[in-house]
Amino acid sequence: MNLGILLSAILIFTTNLTITEPVDGETYDGDWLSVRAIVENDNEMADSVHYSLNGEPVLEIPRLNTDWYTYMQNDLHHGYSESPAPTDNTILWTAPITGTEHEFPTPVVVDGLVYYPQNEGGDTLFALDAATGEVEWIFTGTGSTDDAVTVKDGRLYTASDSIWCLDALTGARIWAFGDANWTGSTPVVSDGKVYCARRYSESRIYCLDANTGIELWFSEVQGNTVSCMTVWQDMLFVPTYKYSQYDGLLHALDAGTGDVIWENDDSYQGYWDSSPTVVDEVIYIGGYDGYLRAIDANSGETIWETDFGDGITATPAYHAGSLYIGSNYPPFASVNALNGFFNWTSDFTIHGSPGIADGTVFFGENSFNDSARVIALDCVLGDTIWTYMTTATVFDGSPAITDGIVYIPAIDGNLYAFGTGLKYTYLDDLYADIGSNELIVTAFDEGIAFAADTVNFTVTETGIGPEPSQRLKLCASPNPFRSSTSISLELSEPGYTSIMVFDLAGRIVRSMAESELGAGKHSYIWDGTNQSGEPVASGLYICRIQSGEISETTNLCLLR
Repeated sequence: MNLGILLSAILIFTTNLTITEPVDGETYDGDWLSVRAIVENDNEMADSVHYSLNGEPVLEIPRLNTDWYTYMQNDLHHGYSESPAPTDNTILWTAPITGTEHEFPTPVVVDGLVYYPQNEGGDTLFALDAATGEVEWIFTGTGSTDDAVTVKDGRLYTASDSIWCLDALTGARIWAFGDANWTGSTPVVSDGKVYCARRYSESRIYCLDANTGIELWFSEVQGNTVSCMTVWQDMLFVPTYKYSQYDGLLHALDAGTGDVIWENDDSYQGYWDSSPTVVDEVIYIGGYDGYLRAIDANSGETIWETDFGDGITATPAYHAGSLYIGSNYPPFASVNALNGFFNWTSDFTIHGSPGIADGTVFFGENSFNDSARVIALDCVLGDTIWTYMTTATVFDGSPAITDGIVYIPAIDGNLYAFGTGLKYTYLDDLYADIGSNELIVTAFDEGIAFAADTVNFTVTETGIGPEPSQRLKLCASPNPFRSSTSISLELSEPGYTSIMVFDLAGRIVRSMAESELGAGKHSYIWDGTNQSGEPVASGLYICRIQSGEISETTNLCLLR
């Protein structure tokens, strides 16, 4: 063996690359699969990652972006990441940048930088290296900041004594708008606009040009703005809290004009810190009266409500049909998003919000008696996976999860990063052969292989399953498609119906509907995006419709 081959072999065996899909030794019914690999290499990203199936020429696998770019990860506040997650309480690093009184902001992680604004007693915005916690830049003089920043298109937007727009890479100021401030919480950035707020005798909601900071419109609404707003389609959802003799409301404004579309007053006193989470035309939000509610996003009508017994300040995280949320007193729970029924409950309390990744829900415990802990629970069972005891007495902040690391601020002066190092995910479609298959994935740096893994699996038949029945007359047209396809069905009688798009590994890509539908024809447009509104890769997907006991599936072929 020559020296080059020997060095390459040593690198492969000393660097961690793991194929997580397909599963080694598994048998699959269909030949369309996914290839997913996790690469960990001393916090350095590979130049490229390739796979070879059964000795065929290698193909490159794109990296999966798991950035957490705003409060609760995305614009709809799902609080979910496709990142791997730490399985124990190993600390990668801590940074002494938080306060000791009230630290509510969520860390935001984009392109290898962690952004964190000081809350009580501070006026500094930090940008830290995600792998080491070292300070890359600071911006001072903003005043305290109560919520997360938003980073989009290379710009950072933060609400403190004003709305500031900074260069995300350098921290250089681009513009500031002085009439809005931290009382409007995390700035919402969508379609070239920034939505923010300020409390007056009534709360004033502003819409600004994202590039210049120029005011486009403002609107006044009843109640105090304390929670974060959410933009969905052409509507801006604004929760407010009780002001003087006026209860807080959930307002739906026209995102283009600021005009009120509807208002919901079902929560006594309104909403304190809990923000709207939007999934499939439904808003999920916790009220200060202790109820978690599901509200129709189009009409503002309450669909269901579940009593948690005490004021809810957390924003519900959502994944795979379940919500994860708690209140100032037990329980912290998993709730069925369709009907509000509890899947499981635990004795933990929470003030900040949870985050979800890799089958685990993470949050900071809100304990007033003992030192507060970071908690990691199994999403399905609610069992405790790990905890970490801090010297803080309460936890106000929320986690961010990306590239295998959980970042969370504590009221003990520290921003914590839990994990063993950055773990980069690579994901693509895989078309396998009938029979036995050998898959090799290799990571390269400057043309040299530094990590590899091999799995063997079996495929029993072509396609993805048996032909569906036609009792629901499920159809997609055009199919294949490039930009969008119309999914149609026909119900012989009314009933609760779900329309889901899955990838070939069985993961939910997009939920098109989960609601009561009347008899007759219905159609929905899928534009090739996931739950976060991000475009998905070309390939084969599965549309599944369930109405009562009847279920049908059809293939969707997306071509980019």
